[in-house]
Amino acid sequence: MLGGHSLTRAALAAVLAASSFSTAVQGLFPDEAGRIDWYRAQIGVPKSIVAHTQEDRTTNILAITDRNVLASLKPDSGEIAWRQVFDPTERINALKVRGSLALTHSGDSEAHVRVWDAQSGALAWGFSQPPSPSYKANSGAAEFLRKSQDVLAVVGDSLVRLSPHPSKPVWELALNGTASYKRLVVQESVAFVIGDAVRTKRHPKPRLHVVEVSLKTGLVKQQYDVGTEQALGRSSNVVVESKEYGGYIVWRDDKNIVWNVHRLGMQEPMWDIYHAKLVQSELMPMDMLTSTLGELDADPGLIADKPRFTLTYTKDTKVKTIVIEMTHAKDKLELRKVVGFRSDSAIVAGSGGATLPSSGASQTERAVVAVRTSGDISWRAYANSKTPTHSGEFAYDTATYGPVTAATLYYAGSEPRVLIQTSGGLVAALAPGSNAPVWFRDESLAHATDMTFLELPAPASSAEHAAKATDPSILASPISRYVLRWVETAKSLAAWPASGFGLFGGASSDAEPGSSSQSTLEALVPTTPLTEGDHFGFRKLSIFGTSTGVVAALSSQSGARSWTRYLADNGTAVAIDRVFISRRSQPLANTASLLTVVGRTGHGNAVVATLDALTGELLGDIHVLPFKKVKAFELPTTEGATEQQLLGLATTGSEPRLAIWPATADAAKAFCALPEPVFFDLGASSGSSQLRGYRAECPAEAELDAWKESSAFLTSRSWTFDLPKGEVLLAASEYRGAQTTALLGRVLGDRSVLYKYINPHLVTLASRRDAGGIGIYFVDRVSGRLLYSAVHETASASDKQPFLATQSENRVIYQFWQESSSVEGAQPRSKGYVTVVAEMFESDKPDTRDESKAFSSFDLSLPHVITAAFMAPEPATALGVTRTGSQITTRDVLFGLSSGKLLSLPDQMFDPRRPKKAPTKDEQAEGLMPYMPSLPLDPKRVLSHGNVVFGIAHIKSAPTHLESTSLVASYGLDLFFTRTSPSGTFDQLSPSFSKVNLVVTTLALVIGCLLGGPMVRRKLTNQAWA
Repeated sequence: MLGGHSLTRAALAAVLAASSFSTAVQGLFPDEAGRIDWYRAQIGVPKSIVAHTQEDRTTNILAITDRNVLASLKPDSGEIAWRQVFDPTERINALKVRGSLALTHSGDSEAHVRVWDAQSGALAWGFSQPPSPSYKANSGAAEFLRKSQDVLAVVGDSLVRLSPHPSKPVWELALNGTASYKRLVVQESVAFVIGDAVRTKRHPKPRLHVVEVSLKTGLVKQQYDVGTEQALGRSSNVVVESKEYGGYIVWRDDKNIVWNVHRLGMQEPMWDIYHAKLVQSELMPMDMLTSTLGELDADPGLIADKPRFTLTYTKDTKVKTIVIEMTHAKDKLELRKVVGFRSDSAIVAGSGGATLPSSGASQTERAVVAVRTSGDISWRAYANSKTPTHSGEFAYDTATYGPVTAATLYYAGSEPRVLIQTSGGLVAALAPGSNAPVWFRDESLAHATDMTFLELPAPASSAEHAAKATDPSILASPISRYVLRWVETAKSLAAWPASGFGLFGGASSDAEPGSSSQSTLEALVPTTPLTEGDHFGFRKLSIFGTSTGVVAALSSQSGARSWTRYLADNGTAVAIDRVFISRRSQPLANTASLLTVVGRTGHGNAVVATLDALTGELLGDIHVLPFKKVKAFELPTTEGATEQQLLGLATTGSEPRLAIWPATADAAKAFCALPEPVFFDLGASSGSSQLRGYRAECPAEAELDAWKESSAFLTSRSWTFDLPKGEVLLAASEYRGAQTTALLGRVLGDRSVLYKYINPHLVTLASRRDAGGIGIYFVDRVSGRLLYSAVHETASASDKQPFLATQSENRVIYQFWQESSSVEGAQPRSKGYVTVVAEMFESDKPDTRDESKAFSSFDLSLPHVITAAFMAPEPATALGVTRTGSQITTRDVLFGLSSGKLLSLPDQMFDPRRPKKAPTKDEQAEGLMPYMPSLPLDPKRVLSHGNVVFGIAHIKSAPTHLESTSLVASYGLDLFFTRTSPSGTFDQLSPSFSKVNLVVTTLALVIGCLLGGPMVRRKLTNQAWA
């Protein structure tokens, strides 16, 4: 019997060890390549695309975007060949391509002209004009000269001719502020500068001003006005040009049925022409009065031989567009209709010129493409006849990325392709006969305005265990809980052999379609949304709202798209401001996760939509509310029937009101049933000089019963915080999301405690002072009390050197540009970025705290604030802090740097109590690091590794199921996701841990017990008889 019991115990120990091991290692030994982090480089939504096929048949797809990026895309795959990211404040105005060179004109307050190598993206040469008080807003243009690499450009209030590697312009012509010049037409010996003339008392109406300039001398040959009541960019006029026939301005005066044609450089003759001669049909006068003109080519001077443009008109309720080609012989003007289209649901675009292979030789064709914009996408390409040369179509749902808004025709070898882009930010290449895009790029996320994490339902086994564990009948008995644990262990043990005994398993991977390729229709429209998480909470949905109207959900583990949804109001994209998880799915309840989106229409009205957070399905309609300029925030209650989180929508007018969502009677009653009144603040926007606090007032019961979307609570002002005279608000920072605190105080080296001052209503204000410097104010947003203030007299802030701040627990960290260094111990320098940390405690005396049971904003006590300043290694574009489930793990402070790095520095570096002298024994016991005036740029602390993450504007963090690990997301222009463990992976096995050695060691111990047991018992028996 003794031997049998020992054998049973040994076998049971082996089984328990094996079963425990199989459960623990699931997901802890993954092949981490592509799972720890992922990166997506983006360019933004293109505003101009030039697809230029050169004589050697190589094609460059060059684009400038509204994110101030110049990029070259590979024509066969859409991948970025190279890109140049301009300063966020340096708007790119124009892109021109000639041969192997690309020309850009950029800047608003100052002008920059740059010439790039179109193949490599290297800067060939550039020229900059410093800011000038006479600089006209939105002016600027640049063009290559013919048969030359010289450039003509409007910079500031001057016209300059530039040669490669200029030390100064070849010549410069002062334009004397006569107009806002936006267009250049270059001919053999002269150039025409065209702009919107400055209005005067003598000429109060808008008009176009033309200046003819000699290219050789830079002298004005003539200047004159043309096109009364016309302005560049209007649909009633167009500027066209070609190498052979020169340049023209075509326009139609208001309430006139005649189109005027003016040849640049010739004030006489002028021509006029009626619609009937162009469209070859009789039109009624009203049809003529609504006609419009449009440019056809992105870069008409590329290889254009004849001027052409589009004319759009309506006849018999049908919208039609014709392509018109212009010729001029002596004094005779001829306009020929090339081809016409039904355009009420289509767009017409040109190729900008292309070298097409034809019968063994190259010839220049002026191709045109027509693309249907609604429903399934179809397209047809035309050359010089009304018969299409190529066509294609594929199934497309506009609810994913919106309708097609632009198209360009280009050639990949001998095959024509159509490059389309949609209002939501999709860029896709289509080929003849293909029912799917050759490639596509989702550029909507380059315009992300907000982002949130959604916790996905756990895998089936974990969900079942959680459901049983939350069953009251099971929780009531320790025996039932013990049995449940053993049942789950037995299930894991049964599945263990099928998994290879855990020797080769790892974390489950994302298997949703589209995670590896952007070249198939399945990738464009994922058929299976990601609806299941993993055991450790690494896989969540990262849900983005964008200014292009797209809501997109991506896997936080791989970056694969789960779903996208395009939101529009009357055909116009909704600019999304905030996204909220308003309900999370529950293991026991059959409830789906809900996503509430808050945005704006083109007219500024608030828009609210509710989506299924797992699938992206739009639940109900898109609701346009009768409120403008709303501030959205979460309220501390839910609607009883749906358990949906209530949102507050505060209007920002002269008499603010508070609307709620859902806008139902149950939600209104739940709001009024809150035990404490709801306070909110307004005015925390740049340029303001006052922050105001309001309190919502509940109406009578009858009004709550009749609550509807247009209803809103009246408010009363509860406080006002005025900035000192001569100061205006620069920026504001506040807490977002739940704040979890593990420790209420700081344990000092002598075992005393400094208790933290944690105020969830704290808002940090930064102001610009007329006297110079920046003011810092900590304000309670419920009571309006000023908790702390400071002045940095040598600091400054601008669009290029912004003020940044982040808050976490009792600490505020902010960064600014400083004209001269005042950091103690730092080397003297004239300029630099300074990071300041302010930590708040309830008292300056240890073991002293507020004894009240609940925090109150109306408590008169003020925090004790300790500050420290550090010189930053690089300018930051965003700040953040890591988050874990219980906040037991120490935090890391996250910096998005202008160089494209995501830097993570330990929280201990930002302790304002770091000793500036040799640390005492108590300070050493507390673990305080000696103060250093500069923050290090340690390559080992760069989370983005070798990836250059441009344009980081936001950093967000989310906890996982492991207390050691946080998810970190950075977005702006590029996307970068990773996970980090600030205190190390103390709750995970090391990736180098050998599972094979563990199994072998366990088996060896079991075998040793089995073999050694009888010998030990025999020895003990012999000793007993001795």
